[in-house]
Amino acid sequence: MYIKKEPLPAPPEREELREVPKAPRLIIEISRLLRFRVRQEVNEGVMAQNTARLVLSHLAVQDRVTQLELVRLTRLKAPTVSVLLRRMEAEGYVTRTPDEEDRRAVRVSLTEKGREFDRRHLSRISTNDHAAMAGFTAEEEALLLSLLSRIRDNLSER
Repeated sequence: MYIKKEPLPAPPEREELREVPKAPRLIIEISRLLRFRVRQEVNEGVMAQNTARLVLSHLAVQDRVTQLELVRLTRLKAPTVSVLLRRMEAEGYVTRTPDEEDRRAVRVSLTEKGREFDRRHLSRISTNDHAAMAGFTAEEEALLLSLLSRIRDNLSER
């Protein structure tokens, strides 16, 4: 898979949007940059996909869940989870075994390769988060969290 050397540029400034608040678009740009920096180092087949990393992160927290539970936890469509798991299993990140109590269900577990990927991925996230907050005091970070939480709450209420 081709990994881009730099993130996509931000969309152009639009005359129609000049009078609207700028913060939401800045948040989107920051989010894109953070995702790009983490993704930049991931070129491991299926794990280059955001959805595969989402599935893996849920398995890292709650191992041996059923495929149906993964669908519920990730809010991905069942066929998407099925295809991802098939690829993740083929590449050695997960194993799928029949549930001992309900033979219709399949339990999914991380392999050691999956756990190692998760450790490296968490390290990349931590490094980038620290880089993003470099130079901020604890008080500034608390204020920023408070303001961002208000934005999230405003959007959640609608």
